Amino acid sequence: MKKIFNTVACLSAALLAFSCVMDKIDTQITDEEAIAQIRLECDALESYTIQSQNPQAVSFRVSSTTPWTITGFENSGWLTVEPASSAVSSLSEDITVKAIANTELSERSVTLKVTGKNTDITYSINVTQMRMGKVIVDPITDEFEMAGGVQSFTVQHNVAWEASVADDWLTLNPASGTSDGEMKTTIVKATAASHTGLTRTTTVTVVSGEDKTQFIVKQKGHTLEFVPLESYAIDKKGGELVIGVNSTMDWKVESDNDAFTVTKVGTDQVKVSVPFNNKFAARTANITLKPTDSSQGSFGDSIEATQEVNFSFSGHYEVLEDGSVKVYGDDKTRISTVDGYHYARLDVAIGDKNIGASAQMFLCTNDAGGGTAEYQCQINLAGNKRLRANGSGTNYQSVKFDMDQATLATITDYRMDFVPAGEGNIKLEFFFNGTSLQNVTTKSVFTSDPETVGHYYFGFESASNDGTWYVVKTIDITPMDEE
Repeated sequence: MKKIFNTVACLSAALLAFSCVMDKIDTQITDEEAIAQIRLECDALESYTIQSQNPQAVSFRVSSTTPWTITGFENSGWLTVEPASSAVSSLSEDITVKAIANTELSERSVTLKVTGKNTDITYSINVTQMRMGKVIVDPITDEFEMAGGVQSFTVQHNVAWEASVADDWLTLNPASGTSDGEMKTTIVKATAASHTGLTRTTTVTVVSGEDKTQFIVKQKGHTLEFVPLESYAIDKKGGELVIGVNSTMDWKVESDNDAFTVTKVGTDQVKVSVPFNNKFAARTANITLKPTDSSQGSFGDSIEATQEVNFSFSGHYEVLEDGSVKVYGDDKTRISTVDGYHYARLDVAIGDKNIGASAQMFLCTNDAGGGTAEYQCQINLAGNKRLRANGSGTNYQSVKFDMDQATLATITDYRMDFVPAGEGNIKLEFFFNGTSLQNVTTKSVFTSDPETVGHYYFGFESASNDGTWYVVKTIDITPMDEE
């Protein structure tokens, strides 16, 4: 105690002098009394527990009339205290304790001590960080045989866990585990059922809280698959695809669209053929591989083959679900070929219809320049019913035919031939319901200008406004050989 008295002698003398000056009091303060006047207070709890991951900060306050220090964490490597000391007395200071994430499998703790200068007042604060809950999975890496069997994987854990499988052909035993906090190892037996189908996979998932581990389990099987192509599109004018097949079994191939013909070629190829797309919507077909022996299951492989449309549209029209198109006479409505041709046969199949008193139908071609030449079959009940050929304003020819509203209402097939007729001529012939109704021969612009191609279109050249509409089911285009 005498040493303590000596260390505060100066403090005592200063306090005495101050007291005498201010209050003119002659009382002498003792060393014990001076020490008793030192104040060190801390509002921290006796202990704190923080999480292993994303640990929260701990805060408390130190109030003191003497310099103070916080110790006990310096060598922990995972805890910081700010501030950890005060060189001078301060009335109040906020302290923040922070921890980094605990990646260990055991908890850790430190005891902080708050001490002050010239006082034996101390505070002890225990800070504990929880251990990291951990599940370590050593997965199955070998494939199961087709006959099935048992393989094992291990789960190391210091927390509870549960396992599940995406498909019921694989079962697990045990499918869960518990722990008292100490690391233990559980061996899980995975049993695969036998099968006769394709190679198959499933996913095993092991979950503990928010942590999840997954791995893939594979079982051997037959192979029945297409060799991938960059594209499964077939030309709109018709064509074919040849697709390779990898298989360890006998197989067959099917299409869900009758327009696409599928043929098995040997044991390792499929040929997909489709003709000119005479509908008004793109075609698609699911081409499917299946085992020849249905007892082997309903598995297989499939691709989607596509074919674009050959026509474009303008005016008032409606493409229907069956791929036909409904054209209306209240507008200048056209169905046009996307590609140009020289000589061709166009066969237009007509479906439902409503033919008004002023109904129109046009089937025309003009050259790419839009006026050098025009060949036209024109039905206008309020005007002309004729075949007309006009080449650059010369060689004009026009022949008329009879047509009334009742006759036009019976139409099911509208065919127009634009064919070479020798000596540089072109012959136009119109067929109504399969019967030739009229023809005309004139000079062919395609002979004099080989670069010119015909842009064919069908529909209304101008509005009839009499309620006319009709459905075009298909348009078949057959290019003609040139002389």
